Amino acid sequence: MKSATFVWGVALALLLVAPSLGAQPHGQGLPKITVDVPFDFMVGQVMFPAGNYVVKPVGSRTFHLQATHGRASVKFATGPISAPSPAGATRLIFLQENRHYQLRELWMNSAIGTMIPGPQVEQLRTVGESRVEVPATCTGCD
Repeated sequence: MKSATFVWGVALALLLVAPSLGAQPHGQGLPKITVDVPFDFMVGQVMFPAGNYVVKPVGSRTFHLQATHGRASVKFATGPISAPSPAGATRLIFLQENRHYQLRELWMNSAIGTMIPGPQVEQLRTVGESRVEVPATCTGCD
């Protein structure tokens, strides 16, 4: 009888504790960037309307951009940025290409940023083509 009670006690303890074993401490989950983009833009060949978006990592240098309201979304690959950003705020950087704003950089803070590859990115940066920085908020980027 004592062993059956012990087994039930252990089983109950595991049921109560198991859900918290995989939980992340508060503020240390996967990073999530939220941003309100005030203009239409593109990621690769996909056009997005102005609005609220969430960007989350889904793999090594791969991110998923999802509209907060609606079904618009895209996964995109990124590459490293060679120099840290002088500004420290979370933000998305868009470059104007062919009369459209293209998402080109994603910054979680001044030290962590990625570049979305595309044609003429380096040339556009050097000539100072229309560059727009949109401030964002990052949860879990500490």
